Amino acid sequence: MAARLVIYGSELVKAMKKFSGKNLLLMGVIFLAVGLFVNIRVICGIISMLTSDKTESIGIIGGADAPTAIFISESIFKDMSIIEKAGLLLIIAAPILIIIVVVKCIINRRG
Repeated sequence: MAARLVIYGSELVKAMKKFSGKNLLLMGVIFLAVGLFVNIRVICGIISMLTSDKTESIGIIGGADAPTAIFISESIFKDMSIIEKAGLLLIIAAPILIIIVVVKCIINRRG
């Protein structure tokens, strides 16, 4: 009960009540599409780097008892423009909006 009061009392939920779930979902999908479109050069660079024959640019350290770490020594993100950086921000914001829609639908079904 206390957790429900904290969720309903938060300012974010109050602000999100103004938007319908369909609008937030549409914004999330649009953010993701625009972010992917703007960053197509960066995405192609990452794919070509991962599929290239140069194995010295990628290092994978892992084992059965610990998480695996992937190190990329080539700097793809160094020469990105401000528009591509904004596109990455959109790619990060899109799943957040979609998760908010899912949580909002779960809360509305329980309430």
